[in-house]
Amino acid sequence: MALVRNQVVSLTVTTITPLHIGTGDRLAANLDYYVDGDATLVINADAALELVVETWQQRRVPYEEQLRRFRAELAQEEERIRRADERLRRQIEQFEERPPRREDEYERQANRFREEARRLKERKQRLAERSANPPQPDAAGDLLPPELIAGSTFDQLVDGGLLPRDRLRERATVKGRPLVRYALNGRPASGEVYEQIKDVADRLYLPGSSLKGAIRSALAWDMAHSPAVAALQHAVEGGPKNADDAIEQEVFLGTLRTQRRINNTVRDVLRALRIGDSAPVAVAPDLLAVRIYRSRSAQGLIALEAIPVDVEFRAALQIEQYPFESGVARAVIDFGDWQRRLQPDELAAACRRRAGRLIDGELAYFNRQTDAAELVRFYADLRARLERMDARAFLLPIGWGAGWRSKTLDDRLRGAPDRESAFTGLVQRHKLKKHKSAGFRPGDAFPETRKVIMRGALPWRPLGWVEARFDLNGER
Repeated sequence: MALVRNQVVSLTVTTITPLHIGTGDRLAANLDYYVDGDATLVINADAALELVVETWQQRRVPYEEQLRRFRAELAQEEERIRRADERLRRQIEQFEERPPRREDEYERQANRFREEARRLKERKQRLAERSANPPQPDAAGDLLPPELIAGSTFDQLVDGGLLPRDRLRERATVKGRPLVRYALNGRPASGEVYEQIKDVADRLYLPGSSLKGAIRSALAWDMAHSPAVAALQHAVEGGPKNADDAIEQEVFLGTLRTQRRINNTVRDVLRALRIGDSAPVAVAPDLLAVRIYRSRSAQGLIALEAIPVDVEFRAALQIEQYPFESGVARAVIDFGDWQRRLQPDELAAACRRRAGRLIDGELAYFNRQTDAAELVRFYADLRARLERMDARAFLLPIGWGAGWRSKTLDDRLRGAPDRESAFTGLVQRHKLKKHKSAGFRPGDAFPETRKVIMRGALPWRPLGWVEARFDLNGER
């Protein structure tokens, strides 16, 4: 039996707006990063610990020297007390030999001698107490400086000199490890910074799962022109994790040609579409200030790392041919016309259609706002860019902040009265508008907010738009 050869196509992805795909972690001020002027330095904690201990050990006074200095200070204080004591004795002897004639002057000088004697007694007591407590050889301090044991933060270590600021600025290495993992331009808009996904060397890359997820969303929207109302009702009645199962099955599952029970994962046609992680790029992330636009409850800014604009990534897309060309496979599951739909030009066309509808919706939304002129200009330019594209290029919204519309069937869920009724139930049951969900009615706008990048006080750009292109010359 002849082997079925898979189709492998090169894919180039270029960021049009900053793109955030998060790790799920947030960088904490002075625990993960340190702000130095207008730069935010993400610190290698292990290297910083090594440097702090090294600096502390260099500044430490050896125990023998500590003991010598201690004994010298005691001797000096003992000598000062002896001289003060002798001076007071002579003054008292003179006072007793020639006491003042006036009673008030006699009493004043006597009180002064008593006060000086009291102070000398206290000094002798303090000297005795200090003599009984000489410095001890370090125990835990032999390994770690007290500042670390006390939990000092980066700013405290820098201010205390244990984490030298000049070593941070020169991006020093400590025992072969970089002290600063990478630097971000600017200062965070809030204390926590949403972390961008990177490889083990802190290089930016695009996960293949994010690319495939965005393409899957576009295909679902493009195929589901009129999802069955029964499927929408399933979404209303089901749990949040499986609300879209019926619609996904309607779009992506192949038709069974056998009585055998087969897992839906095997029946999903997009198991034949594989996209690998992109090659990493050595580019520092941007530091952004993001706002949930038109939200009354979330007024603060969100600080996050993001892939900058005009960064190019290369990945490989593989289309498995066995499910479509093997007679054995087709006898079990029939995927209909999906072999054609998964061809690069067809994928690109579906993504362009989805992008066009998204852009038109965002233009309509921001045209209704009074402070969003820059976003209107951006989307108008993006629409013109889409219209100039050839058959192998397309636009995709990817990652955090790309919006609810880009990750769902969006307008396919609405329109006719029965759909509006089902969608209203969906919003209310799954609390898609949080505390306002119960008041949602058919025809109400949804979603009402957007995540936008801010420039000063004004919204500037959306997140996550990329241009992708298939290179069929590199097809294998």
